[in-house]
Order: sequence, then C-alpha cells, then structure tokens
Amino acid sequence: AAHDRASQGRTVLLLDRAGRVKPCGGAIPPRLIKDFAIPDHLLVARATSARMVSPRNRRVDIPIEDGFVGLVNREDFDEWLRVRAAQAGAVRQAGTFESLTRDADGMSVVHFHHARRPHERGEGGAASVRARTVIGADGARSGAARQALAPDAAASAKIKVQAGPKAQSGG
Repeated sequence: AAHDRASQGRTVLLLDRAGRVKPCGGAIPPRLIKDFAIPDHLLVARATSARMVSPRNRRVDIPIEDGFVGLVNREDFDEWLRVRAAQAGAVRQAGTFESLTRDADGMSVVHFHHARRPHERGEGGAASVRARTVIGADGARSGAARQALAPDAAASAKIKVQAGPKAQSGG
C-alpha cells in the first residue's frame, strides 16, 4: 500500500518497527507474484502441493492451482517491500505506534515513538503526524484498527500506518 500510494504522488510515512520479522509463513500465490512484480530472487521455494494431516494422522495431498505458491523469507521480503516503497517516495520511519486520535478538523493523528536504533522498539522521542488516510498492517490484534474502527470491524481488519496526502509532522 505504501508503494502504491507513494507512486500516485501521495505523501507517505511508512512507520515500522524495523528489524521485526513478521510471524507469517511467507506463501505468495502466483497472481500476487505477477501483480506486485516480486522478483524471482526473493522466492526461496516453490510449493506445488500442500499436505493436510488430521489429528489421527490421515494425510491428504492437495495440488496447488496455477502451478505453485512462492515462498519467501519474510525478513528479506519485508525489507524489499520497505525499500521499494521508499524508492517510490515513501518516508521510512523506524518507531512504535502508540495511538490514533482525531484533531478538530477530523483528520487522523498518528502518535508514535521514534526508535533510538533501527532494531529497537520506539523508545526515543514522541512524535505525531496528521493523516487523511491511515493504513495499518500491525497484525491480527491491530492497535491501529482497534482505535480506528468499531470493535467488531477491528477484530477482522488488517491495517500499515501510512499518512495520506500532505502529511505534517508535529511533536
């Protein structure tokens, strides 16, 4: 999302707790590999089938449609995504999301802490940014979603903190 919005000329802040490897299997279907132009060198394997094993140890092999599912190392893949977004114009910021509020104009305000070092949680100075759009990808238990959406919607939302057009930093 950060790459797409930056490519459209939007001002984008990519706030990320750098160094954290996301807990994900890293499986990417062929259609997404094509749509997102994911280079072959990021694929560490190509799965052609999946095996389901029941609690009684019954096994069923399931072929993968369209030939294969690409598997990536999330550490390398996520960094590639960050670099690609930055090359499109997104501003990378290592830090930790704290809260989401609204200002008097109804604009979202994302509050976060800068990271002192790239691989640490945001323990540095507090900061905030105004945003027309906030997209979060902070997991199934998303703090950003819980604060932005009704409780039922937040439970299923997957949202990455991204500032929309003409984001302004504040303190």
